[in-house]
Amino acid sequence: MKGNKKILALAVLLLLIAVSYTTYAIYKTQREGSTTVSAAVWNVAFKNGQTELTDSFTVTFANNECTNTGNHVAAGKIAPGVTCQKTITLDASAAEVDVAYTVTPGTVSYSGSAPQNSSNDFTATLTGGTGTIAYNAATKTVDLTLTVTWGGLEDWDDYDQGDTEMAGQTITVPLTLVAKQVVGS
Repeated sequence: MKGNKKILALAVLLLLIAVSYTTYAIYKTQREGSTTVSAAVWNVAFKNGQTELTDSFTVTFANNECTNTGNHVAAGKIAPGVTCQKTITLDASAAEVDVAYTVTPGTVSYSGSAPQNSSNDFTATLTGGTGTIAYNAATKTVDLTLTVTWGGLEDWDDYDQGDTEMAGQTITVPLTLVAKQVVGS
């Protein structure tokens, strides 16, 4: 009986521990769900008029985009004394991020051989070629103006063989158009 008392006492002790353990509760609340976030829209386009420019675009000067004093040159053509201007529009009106842009004219090339020993003043410049458009700006379009000028010479005595060598050639001004999201501060 002595052994049974020990077993009985141990059983009672275990019973008290079990009852005490289940009597004390730990408060706990658990929920499961998910979170969502919408990605900002990236919709930026370079346009020639209403036409969106693609990866390998060619923009040709229209008849009314080349001006010369007294209209002594065929419309849409460049010659000594003529300036041509083309406006390319950067449209970021649907973008929901700040947009940084750069537009860079490259090295002028010719369909034939480049003029040799020329004193001509053939230049390609760009107005408004670098900047930033804020996502919340009132106006989210920028006009970038490419100006191509052929200074040339006016005096018959200063005849320039280089100017003559360019006659009839297609003159190409490469443009690199880059628009990217502004990251960081």
